[in-house]
Amino acid sequence: MRKARPSILILSGSILFYILSFLFTLFIHLQFVTLSNTLLFLIPLISGIFAYTIFYFIIKRFVQFRMSLIYRSIQTFENEQRKDQSIDDLVAQGEHDVKEWKQKRNQEIDKLKEQAAFRKEFLGNLAHELKTPVFSIQGYIDSLLDGGMDDPAILQTFLERASKSTERMSHILEDLDQLTKLELERIPLDIRSFDLLELVKETFESLELIAKEKKFSLFIQSSDPYCYVNADRNKLAQVFLNLTSNAISYGKENGKLTISIVQIDDTYNIQLKDNGLGIDPQHLPRLFERFYRVEKSRNRNEGGSGLGLAIVKHIIESHGQQIQVSSTVGIGTTFTFSLEKSKATGPVSSRGIPLK
Repeated sequence: MRKARPSILILSGSILFYILSFLFTLFIHLQFVTLSNTLLFLIPLISGIFAYTIFYFIIKRFVQFRMSLIYRSIQTFENEQRKDQSIDDLVAQGEHDVKEWKQKRNQEIDKLKEQAAFRKEFLGNLAHELKTPVFSIQGYIDSLLDGGMDDPAILQTFLERASKSTERMSHILEDLDQLTKLELERIPLDIRSFDLLELVKETFESLELIAKEKKFSLFIQSSDPYCYVNADRNKLAQVFLNLTSNAISYGKENGKLTISIVQIDDTYNIQLKDNGLGIDPQHLPRLFERFYRVEKSRNRNEGGSGLGLAIVKHIIESHGQQIQVSSTVGIGTTFTFSLEKSKATGPVSSRGIPLK
């Protein structure tokens, strides 16, 4: 149902006042004083116009005063009330501003709820990540204290296992510290020109033994023999290391990963495509969250810190780019991002001096 405008309501009241005034004037004309036809209609008309004017400005002042109180209560002064606004525009503007304020408050409340839920889940995941190595260390130490130290072989084995658990805890805390610094932009980028193909080859070489154990194949495809980009080489090395090691760790036997680098205008488009188990679409929106696990069956001891993809996302975004992921269950997963093409035709130092 459409709301009646305030000016229409005032006009309706004024017309009613005009009719009553006309009836009263007619009564005076018939009972007491004979009036001319002109006065008989002019007096009620003037009374009606006078009533409309008085009611309009009194109600407008009242509405302006009440609206100013509302603006103060919602703490917004973005829309200054104009004295030349009609009462209809004034009320419509007030309704629009209050509705907009309500929507913003609802959005803020929803965002706070999401942040609270995220913090709760994050703390739970962090506790779970640290609990496993802590319990392992505690178990090995208790076993040694219960007599295991008397056997040199057991002592050596348990100390090595405790050391690995301690190392895992250290990796988690280091990755968490790095991710926090990336989010707060406390880690400066060392942007310089370098060959991306060379970096990918180095990544493959560092993971060659792990790939051979699983009979996993690594391939490179490139549109150019050299692909010089402007980026932080060390940070990009971590990106390729995390994504490649994930493809190997969670891939299937005799699987493969292909990294394609194609020049598009002033950028290089990088695509990492594997033929693994794939990821269910419901997991994709949360894939880059801290400690988020796609499969609950994945052993946390076999995986990394659970922060790898979150770090990858922030490194790519710190370069002014976005990373996308697409996946089909049973077919594989593809990560895609872009990097700025370097104007230099070779590697340069941090000062832009050619190194070759």
